[in-house]
Amino acid sequence: MNIAQTEKILFNPLFTSKLLLMALAGANNNKLKVELIYYILPLIYNDIIKNKLVKSTAKSTFNTFLNSEVKMELIVIETLLANYRKKTKEALITLSNIYNVEISDYITLKEEQKTTYSEEKNLILKEYYKAAFNLGSILSKEDYKKIFFNL
Repeated sequence: MNIAQTEKILFNPLFTSKLLLMALAGANNNKLKVELIYYILPLIYNDIIKNKLVKSTAKSTFNTFLNSEVKMELIVIETLLANYRKKTKEALITLSNIYNVEISDYITLKEEQKTTYSEEKNLILKEYYKAAFNLGSILSKEDYKKIFFNL
């Protein structure tokens, strides 16, 4: 499989929208600040951060998530945000076409989401979904200003 084919799979709007869905499902009250949504894909697609998120739990906080290795990776994430912006917008459009989502200051999943990462049979996908779920949980626990200060 060449790079272009791999990219088509990884950045397929159905897959990226599912990552956003899992992040919203993990968040308190199924909502996240709009600006934080743009960090989900670059954080999840970073292997070091994804692996740390997979090992996290729903009880993890932003402070427990941050370690020296993650902090080094966050420097790289800032430079990638512009590259992921279009893919995140495509994922949001797809998500809003499939699920009842309200977008204002926060992106809110209006219907209770019963699907969780634990139901996924494919182990690779399950890892991505769990990382997104835990990231949503972590991001929703902190004041978004504090998160931006640390990112």
